[in-house]
Amino acid sequence: MHNTNRLYAVSSVFLLLCCFAITPVGNTQDQTTHPNQQPNPSQTAVVETVQKHFGAAVEVVTAFQPFNVVGDFNGDGTADIAVVVRIKARRNALPTNVKLLNPFETRGVIKFPARPDSENKLALAIIHGWKTETVGKFLLLGESPVLVMQYPRAASNEPGDKQKLISLMGKGGKRPSGVKLPRGSKGDVILLATEVGGDSLLYWNGRTYFWQDVAED
Repeated sequence: MHNTNRLYAVSSVFLLLCCFAITPVGNTQDQTTHPNQQPNPSQTAVVETVQKHFGAAVEVVTAFQPFNVVGDFNGDGTADIAVVVRIKARRNALPTNVKLLNPFETRGVIKFPARPDSENKLALAIIHGWKTETVGKFLLLGESPVLVMQYPRAASNEPGDKQKLISLMGKGGKRPSGVKLPRGSKGDVILLATEVGGDSLLYWNGRTYFWQDVAED
């Protein structure tokens, strides 16, 4: 009887050790996840990051769901972030290392709001390497049919006006049949819903951000 109990105890310990050996320690998925598969960061983290890199010139527009997208836009292997913001101060309030771009209009003329407080102009703030050493900061603004850059939608009481207007198409991994990345894109592509009902493409071409309207297809 004693030998039986002893054998049962030894067997139980052995099984316990085996289970422990095959149980993953920590969250190993985070170590191998591609940037375009990362979950969206917390609202606090995004707001603090934008304030750090863009100062008082802009404020994050959290009314949109989502209001940001994370991916490897420039293809360098580090996570970048694009955030919808409202311009709330004049151009001289921007840090000097922020590059202004207007990929939405043919000539790309930068028209910074003369009266930011009353004009309620929305823009996209993009940070390359936002969780590591920042290698580029951009503020994209201009006239376009992009819905996530329309202030009346942000202020709307209708939830449907503010949902699923910005997303990501990863450079790696599977995509819907027939969907192709832009030829000049270097990394993941930002998808921006437009007034015509489709997603326009915003991507880094190695030199600057280029916007491709669905109406051009």
